[in-house]
Amino acid sequence: MNNKDYVSLEVFKELYLPNSYDENMFRSDGSLNPDYNSFKKTGTIAQILEDHWDFVYSKNKETIDYYRPNADKEIKKVIDCYNKDLGFSAYECPECHDMIFVGNTCKSRLCSSCGYKYKNDRVENILETAYRCNHRQLVFTIPKELRKFFFFPFEQRIDILFKAVNATIYSILNDSFKYSKFKNKIVKYSSKIKFTPGFFAFLHTFGRDLKWNPHIHVLIAELKLGNSNQCVKWNYFNYDALSKRFQKILLDLLLKDIGKEFISTKNVLFNKYKNGFYVYAEPKEFKSIKEGVEYVTRYCGRAPISENRIVNYDGTNVTFSYNDHYDESYHEVTITAEQFIMMILRHLIPTNYKIIRYYGFYRKKHKLHDTMVLLINKIKRNIRKSFLKHRLSILKSFNRDPYKCPKCDSKLNFIICVT
Repeated sequence: MNNKDYVSLEVFKELYLPNSYDENMFRSDGSLNPDYNSFKKTGTIAQILEDHWDFVYSKNKETIDYYRPNADKEIKKVIDCYNKDLGFSAYECPECHDMIFVGNTCKSRLCSSCGYKYKNDRVENILETAYRCNHRQLVFTIPKELRKFFFFPFEQRIDILFKAVNATIYSILNDSFKYSKFKNKIVKYSSKIKFTPGFFAFLHTFGRDLKWNPHIHVLIAELKLGNSNQCVKWNYFNYDALSKRFQKILLDLLLKDIGKEFISTKNVLFNKYKNGFYVYAEPKEFKSIKEGVEYVTRYCGRAPISENRIVNYDGTNVTFSYNDHYDESYHEVTITAEQFIMMILRHLIPTNYKIIRYYGFYRKKHKLHDTMVLLINKIKRNIRKSFLKHRLSILKSFNRDPYKCPKCDSKLNFIICVT
C-alpha cells in the first residue's frame, strides 16, 4: 500500500489485527485503545469538556442548539482530538515491529492545540500578502449596550460590524465634513482622487474576563493608492473623526437591519457617547510587522482562554485568572465547570465563518502590485511554510520526532491511513 491508501477501521483490523502486536493496541472487544502510542496529552480545557459536556448539553440542549448549532459537533471534536477516534495514520517500526498511531487532529477553533496551528497558518498567509511598509493597529470597539445585538444572529450582525469598519476607513480616507454657512448645515465633501487603503481586519469576541465583547482589530498599511497609479504615504489618523464616523455608520447599519424598534436605542447611544465609539489608533511600536500580525492574530481561531490561565480544576469547579485591561490588576474567578463551558460557548464561531478578512489593495491584485515590494519574497515562502508542517512543528514544540520509534529511535515506515 502507498501513502494515498485510506481505509476504514474494519478493513484495517482485517489487514493488521492478525499480526502480532502489543496486546494493548486494541481493547478486548476489538476497539482501538485511544491511549496506545498516540502521544496524546489532553489539555485541561479538553479534560473539562470531556468530563462535563454530556451533562451540560443534555441540560441546555435547546438553548445551545438555537444559538450555537455547531456546538455539539465542535466540542466532541475537541474531546476526540488526536486520540484516533477522528482517524489516524499507522506506522510500523522496522526493528521493533511495533505499531505507532498518529491521530488526526480536530481542527476545531475551540481546541487549544489546533487553534495555535490555525493562528500560525494565518500569520504566514498575511505576511505573504503584506507589503514592506509601516503598518498601524486600529481597534474598533462598541459600547456594552450594543454587545447583545451582535450575539445573535451571529453571522448577520458580525458582518455588519466588519462592514462598518470598512466603510469608516474608506470615509476617513476620501471624505470630509464641514459646516456650510450658505447651506446652514454640515456638508460632505468627497476627494476627487479616490484613494484605496490596504488593511487586514480581525474579529475578537472576548475580553480577558471571557465576557462577550465583540470588537475588530485592524492592521493597516500606512500608505494609500490613488486611482491614477499613485502611491502616497498615509500616517495621519484623525481619532475624533474615526470614532464619530464609526458610531454613525454602525448605528445606521443596525437601524436598517433591526428596524424601527432600534430607533430609541440609537438615540440614547448618540446622546450618551457624544464623542463617538472608542477607536484606538495610537501608533503602536512593533519590532516587526510579523510581531504586529501575531499580536492581533493571537486570539483568532483558538479557545477564548489559554491553558496557562486555568489556575485550578478539581473535577467540579474551574478557577481561571486574568489581568484587568485598565490597570493590569490580577484577578481569579472560580465558577462551576458547567458555567465555564457555557461561557466558552459564547465565543464559538460558526463553521467556516471568516474571522480574518482582507480589504482594499490587500483584497485583490491591483495595477501597482508588481512594482510593490512584498514583505516576504517568493523564495522564502516555501522555506517558512515548511516549518509549519506536522513533523517540524512537533520537533520545534516538543523536541520529539513523531516519525521515529519511541523505543529504538528507528525511522518509522508508513503503513496506512484509517478514516
